[in-house]
Amino acid sequence: HLGDCTLWATAALEAAGVQGFAAAYEPLPDASDLFHQSVVANKWDGRVVVVRKALSSSVDGSAKLVYYPGRNGQATLARIHDHCGEGCVERAGVPRVSLDASWPALRPGVMDIMKLSVNGEELNTIRGARALLSRRQVCVVMMHVRKIQQGWRDPQGGTPGQEKYTAELWQLLRGGDMDVALHLDSDLTGQIGDEDPRPRPKTVALNTAEELNAIFEAPAFAHDYVVARQKVRGNSPCSGSVAVKNYDLLFGSTV
Repeated sequence: HLGDCTLWATAALEAAGVQGFAAAYEPLPDASDLFHQSVVANKWDGRVVVVRKALSSSVDGSAKLVYYPGRNGQATLARIHDHCGEGCVERAGVPRVSLDASWPALRPGVMDIMKLSVNGEELNTIRGARALLSRRQVCVVMMHVRKIQQGWRDPQGGTPGQEKYTAELWQLLRGGDMDVALHLDSDLTGQIGDEDPRPRPKTVALNTAEELNAIFEAPAFAHDYVVARQKVRGNSPCSGSVAVKNYDLLFGSTV
């Protein structure tokens, strides 16, 4: 995990004449060092901030991560991936941080896009953004279905039962006045092939926690995402959000 999504988005925005700002959370030292080197090489100091901590529901305590060197994007909590296998490395004492605690200090105002790739810690990360969501300061959320499923299946994740996990995730997003949908992105990388017959790209609105839970119960593929958009009303903090204004361009019209 070398910050490829953040670096690509910053370059794309710069090419469009938009001076963006990004905070990227990368707890593994080797990956965060390389990430920071890329930021410096592109002269994006101050526009891309690498936070060397693991996102969680609070700032208390520390996390124990496991990962395979060279494949840092697969790093996850030791409790979720407790049978690591040959070549797997464990790193204890990783400092934790919540978005509620860290984002306001980095950037006052709204978060245009919260793009999560935290390998099973999606619910805990959303828990740690409860205040931002309640203040309508998160405009768009994007999460990999497969990665959510890692935490959804975790029997030690602090939420008893998969339906209760989904219900809490749903309530946190809807409590932030967000519409929730399933987005099936185009298979530009050829990772899906004929395995999934559903048409792509396509975005389907979800109306209940039960519909969201059905997504987690079903097989998921590389380009399946849960996306959420702030409902912009009157003087909403997200009324000027580039992400909200371009939501349909990003994800297609919701059906």
